[in-house]
Amino acid sequence: MFTKILVALDGGPQHAQVLALAGSLAGPSTRLHLLCVLDPAFALADDAPRADHAEYPAADDQVHQAQRLLATALNSLRERGIDGIGHHPAGEPAQVIRDHARQHGCDLIVIGHRHLSRLERLLDRSVGQWTVDHAPCPVLVEVRGGDA
Repeated sequence: MFTKILVALDGGPQHAQVLALAGSLAGPSTRLHLLCVLDPAFALADDAPRADHAEYPAADDQVHQAQRLLATALNSLRERGIDGIGHHPAGEPAQVIRDHARQHGCDLIVIGHRHLSRLERLLDRSVGQWTVDHAPCPVLVEVRGGDA
């Protein structure tokens, strides 16, 4: 039985499937760590003054989108009796996922997989593949896509 599952969410087409898959693995003593990684170019510190939020609307919007995504996901889990906590740190997604799993002692990572062409894989490395290669624990990859 898993006690700490990291669930990487980005609001993309697989969001619901990734969350459902992680929820199906949760037992009575499992806590899900929902992680929505922010682009560091647009990140504001949690304690940033209100003026920074007004001056950098793109950063403010990114934080609010992540907070809404996590709140909706956590509410969905709570309705099913599943314990969870949300995090929205900034950084390179694959590295943040790995580091968060290490820091919180997660025993499983659940992540989605974007289907990329060969050219796309050369230009935009796969977060899922990097996570599989560098994770400190097993990684479960949801591959069905948003149409399944």
